[in-house]
Amino acid sequence: MHTIDDVLDSIATMNGADLDRLQAAIDGRRQGTSASSVVERRSYRDGILQLEYRTNTKTGKQRGPYWYFKWRENGRQRTTYIGATDDPESKLEEGR
Repeated sequence: MHTIDDVLDSIATMNGADLDRLQAAIDGRRQGTSASSVVERRSYRDGILQLEYRTNTKTGKQRGPYWYFKWRENGRQRTTYIGATDDPESKLEEGR
């Protein structure tokens, strides 16, 4: 079993992909039985593009994946729904 100090020390040697995997694992753990699961996260401009599957909690049916853009503004987290696309950056720029 690793201690929290072991985990924190290992962060310094992680590359971008490893850090993304770690962040997704942390997010998943925090969400517990949430209705969404993160497939991919990547930095973009002043925020993060996040690809998620959504699950209907009553039926268990999974939908997606859908893109969201998340950023902070005036100390609050903001989210914009982008939708299902292969090019979330372009679609986000269309809406701005």
